[in-house]
Amino acid sequence: MEKFDVVQAWIDNVAYSHSRSKSTSVQYKRHLHRFCKFIGKTPKQILNDYEGMRDRDFRRKYAQYIRALISNDLTEGYAPNTIKLHVTAVKSFFMYNDLPLGHISIAKAKTVFHNRDMTKEEIQKILEVSRPRDKAFYCMMAQGGLRPETLCNLRMKHIEPEFTKEIIPCKIAVPEEITKGQFGAYFTFIGEESIKYLRAYLSTRPKIDPGDYLFTAHSLDKQLNSKSMSGIFRRTIERLKEKGMMTFEQKKEGKPRTVRLYNLRKFFRKFGGQAGVEYVNFWMGHKANYKAPHVPASDEHYFSREDVEFHRKLYVEKAMPFLRLETATPSETDKVIMKQAEEIEILKVRLAKMGNMKETLERSKDMSIMLSERLDILEQFLGKFIKAKGDQQKLDRLDGWLAEKVKVVKKRET
Repeated sequence: MEKFDVVQAWIDNVAYSHSRSKSTSVQYKRHLHRFCKFIGKTPKQILNDYEGMRDRDFRRKYAQYIRALISNDLTEGYAPNTIKLHVTAVKSFFMYNDLPLGHISIAKAKTVFHNRDMTKEEIQKILEVSRPRDKAFYCMMAQGGLRPETLCNLRMKHIEPEFTKEIIPCKIAVPEEITKGQFGAYFTFIGEESIKYLRAYLSTRPKIDPGDYLFTAHSLDKQLNSKSMSGIFRRTIERLKEKGMMTFEQKKEGKPRTVRLYNLRKFFRKFGGQAGVEYVNFWMGHKANYKAPHVPASDEHYFSREDVEFHRKLYVEKAMPFLRLETATPSETDKVIMKQAEEIEILKVRLAKMGNMKETLERSKDMSIMLSERLDILEQFLGKFIKAKGDQQKLDRLDGWLAEKVKVVKKRET
């Protein structure tokens, strides 16, 4: 048992409970190390403390340590969500090792650093100054909604055979084992520009086998790291800002900028969302990705996850035209779509006019009937009036008759 690594055992169980998520394991380990450094103890010493202390004393002491860490994080300017992650990791270690803790208040999580919307023009500027690999990577994020980690795990076989057959849009199959948290397989599509940039990048590499990674480190035949891509993206936008070609904010040194690599996914979410929230969520690989927030749980069984051609048609008509990054002439498909959209709008206007005309005609018809009835009554009254002229009793009766007729007509009209 001397060789037993308490931290590694805990991390292995964290990975197990989070579908073997490497990212979660790394973060939890880093947060625990930070806590241990803050209190000046190793994980083994924390366990030894429990063995040598009363349960009540241990509970209070380490709850105070964690509350002090929260106070320190607030002083250092950490966002509420980040502080919550720090505390969650430490509590996870204590829970795994059956260590008691006193009360620890956790603030309600809220987003402090928001990714702002990016324009097509800004993405174009980034692509113009990027190398072939990075250009393909960024474009596939913007047009396919793929996570950086997912792109780094993609292999050639995941874009075949459609990539070789030059099918546009090209389907990207994302198997369950490379999805975030391994919550389930899904697929998405990329447009003509992504395919063009990807071909240009792949032409710089030697022969690629189906099992090879789609993106690799420069000059090395090994998997690309998503953090490296985040760093390259950050340096690219910094250079553009220095040249006055782009603007963004950074509240504090070391804190997130309002423009980050993930803004490209936000671009896809915004413009691909024309296809419907449930479909764009599916293409982005969100957990319960085929469900929109407002869709009842029972409806998820009716969401189409197998009909690729249905999704492709939806992507072509509702997403691809809005995800175009270049100002090139629209394809023939796009032209047909735009023409159909114009014709639909014209038909809508015509139908509205026809509806108004119909309503007017019906009102006119009703008015004609009412006027005709009134004229008939007046004609009858006039004839009877002439005959009764000079006879007051008859004229009085005629007065009552007219009043009754008018009353009946008005009642019918209302």
